[in-house]
Amino acid sequence: MIDNEINILNKFKMRVNFNLIKKGGVNEKRQIWLTTTINKERARVYTGLRIEQCYWVQRSRNEKGERALEDGNLSAVQKRENIRINNELRKILGYCRDYATAVSDSDLMTESLQYSKESFEKFMGDKIRGKEAVIRKSAEEFIKDYINRKASMVNKQTKRTLCKGTVYNHKNALQRLQQYCREKHKMIVWELFNRRFEESFIAWMNEQGFAANTIASQFSIMKVWLTDAEIEGLMTDKYFHKYPTKAQDVDNIYLTEEEIQRLYDIDFTNEEVKMQIAPQSNIEQTRDLFIIACWTGLRYGDWHDLSKSQITKDRITITTHKTMKEVTIPLHPMVKKILMKYNGKLPKSVDKTKTIKQIQKCGEIAHIDETTILNRIRGGKEILIQKPKYKCITNHTARRSFCTNMYLRKIPTKAIMALSGHTTEANFHKYIKLDSAHYADIVADSFKKTEVNTDRVAE
Repeated sequence: MIDNEINILNKFKMRVNFNLIKKGGVNEKRQIWLTTTINKERARVYTGLRIEQCYWVQRSRNEKGERALEDGNLSAVQKRENIRINNELRKILGYCRDYATAVSDSDLMTESLQYSKESFEKFMGDKIRGKEAVIRKSAEEFIKDYINRKASMVNKQTKRTLCKGTVYNHKNALQRLQQYCREKHKMIVWELFNRRFEESFIAWMNEQGFAANTIASQFSIMKVWLTDAEIEGLMTDKYFHKYPTKAQDVDNIYLTEEEIQRLYDIDFTNEEVKMQIAPQSNIEQTRDLFIIACWTGLRYGDWHDLSKSQITKDRITITTHKTMKEVTIPLHPMVKKILMKYNGKLPKSVDKTKTIKQIQKCGEIAHIDETTILNRIRGGKEILIQKPKYKCITNHTARRSFCTNMYLRKIPTKAIMALSGHTTEANFHKYIKLDSAHYADIVADSFKKTEVNTDRVAE
């Protein structure tokens, strides 16, 4: 309930109302105006707030004070927005009380405040505009502030702070948006994010040669910003909810058990190998951590600091950062040897980008260089990328390799999922990186086991 009766020690009384303007469709947001009568004159001040008529509660005999609807049947986003509006209306009523106090105490003030329509509208307008100047930041400043806050935000499911990679992705998304606006001579304002922006921005990203999944990720991150701005009442165009965010399934590689062995067999004391790496490089530690990930299926966010996990003679138990699920994984003989090498205390990895470069270098040294063809969508066109396999290795290749090699060992899918932490088979099978030729071999082998009587002739 919002009490719109102003009473200062029974010496000064004022009644104000909040009204919606009549212009606008049923589903369009309408301006909320503050009105009152002063010396028989109608005073009106725009509150800077908007709301759809269907969410507005009019004053009646049973309802005291106009306000936004706070109903349990509303969506979570709409309810938060309506609560915010009501809080702002209460602030504005506070300004009305400040005005009433100033008028009733004017005889004690150096500069008296005359009680009039003009003085009320000016006083309230200055207060509200001052408030709006603070709240209504530019879109670019709002997004920067959001990203800065992101570093200390907590994942609602895991109750842990967000990983650095998430903040990194948000910063990259802002940089792309800034580059687009510079080249298109546009400003980052709330009005930018409409239907035409979607078409123009996708076309621009295609021109830059971005992959389809990069474009989907860009829009997904921007929707997070704009949803937060919508809750704050800054974003009024709802079209951004329709921005495309669906990722495409793409070709990715996995390393066979034989290729993992070749990585493991690299002798970093060999003079020929030394010539290919930088002096005092920690590439050997990176190689070791990557191989552990290949035999445990851990994400980079977990294997980059395995010293925090519980490691016994035969198993490793770790609570995964992304899902906060505890998984226990048996240790492969290769992993056991690596653990012995470090006396059970594994080193930390370098940053993600440097890790990829070092792993690819290891792949080159191990001659994992067969020609690999990947199907990609870049610039809005389907293309085939052809390059040596080691250049296709990323941190996530380890997790794909684990899932695929365990699958090839005919370990039950549910058992692999229990170790990898996958919750659905659909997501799990995205990690099984086998081509159609492999499945053709499986079918062909099954045909060989089938006995057919070729002597019988059809009548």
